Amino acid sequence: MQSVRFSALTTIGVMGALAVAGALGCSPAMTHEEEVLTFIGKAAGLFGCFVPGEDDEMDTDPTGDLVVQLPGDVPLTLVRIPRGSYMRGRYDGEQGAFGWEGPRHHVTLTQDFYLGKYVVTKRQWEALMDTTPWSGQPYVLDDPDSPAVYVGWNDVQAFINALNTHIANTNQGPPEFRLPSEAEWEYACRAGTTTRFYWGDDLDYAQSDDYAWHSENFEEPYAHKVGLKLVNPWGLYDMSGNVWEWCQDWFGDYPREAVADPTGPSTGASRVVRGGAWYAPAFHSRSACRTAKLAGVTCYGTGFRLAK
Repeated sequence: MQSVRFSALTTIGVMGALAVAGALGCSPAMTHEEEVLTFIGKAAGLFGCFVPGEDDEMDTDPTGDLVVQLPGDVPLTLVRIPRGSYMRGRYDGEQGAFGWEGPRHHVTLTQDFYLGKYVVTKRQWEALMDTTPWSGQPYVLDDPDSPAVYVGWNDVQAFINALNTHIANTNQGPPEFRLPSEAEWEYACRAGTTTRFYWGDDLDYAQSDDYAWHSENFEEPYAHKVGLKLVNPWGLYDMSGNVWEWCQDWFGDYPREAVADPTGPSTGASRVVRGGAWYAPAFHSRSACRTAKLAGVTCYGTGFRLAK
């Protein structure tokens, strides 16, 4: 497959950067790292392109979604996420941020990966597991295309094991499905952006209703049907709001130095969840927001999406 190596700034080009600076509302005379990253992120959104970190490779051939069939011909769709680099964590002075979302540090993901276009739904869970953990529980929407809730981290591992067995038995490719790492999750959520949300800083939450279900706008007290809000720049729905999403990592402190393909602490007490939820304030839907839950905990506001 054809690939190209370049730096992020030379990709846009000096003259190109000057030309689009006015349209993006940015000053072209930027020397501070944060201003440069913000400008590049906005330029990427304007042209619908991926901007990797300096000296990263990017495939130039377009690729489609990955679709696998669960029992009963129920589809499960994942989006290809290109490898690259980003700054993980809250930025200095970020509105609504928590201390454990820092220090901000450089992360490189050296391999492309796939991530679920949506969180796993009740229809998908029941097709594979033939169980309904949410039945009889409070604050649950009776819609098969709403998130599978009341599933803990341990339950999700059972789902993944069953899925990989099904994939192998039906010759649908390598049985490599898993939860995303926390670093993969935030990278995919940001989709090249450096702002509080993937739609901008939105300090007054004027746009949040268009992108996320949260405590200020949910219509009924439950996780809503997936895909009703606007998509992020890389084709992922509900990365902000609706349900917290399990990640593979133990919850722990971030490193201060630059890292590649981090997987979190080797041990811990709780697992990472990301993304906010329908009952949580809108600032919990920020791209940097992180919290922790015990692996066995289940509730009406936590689900998951798959990686490969």
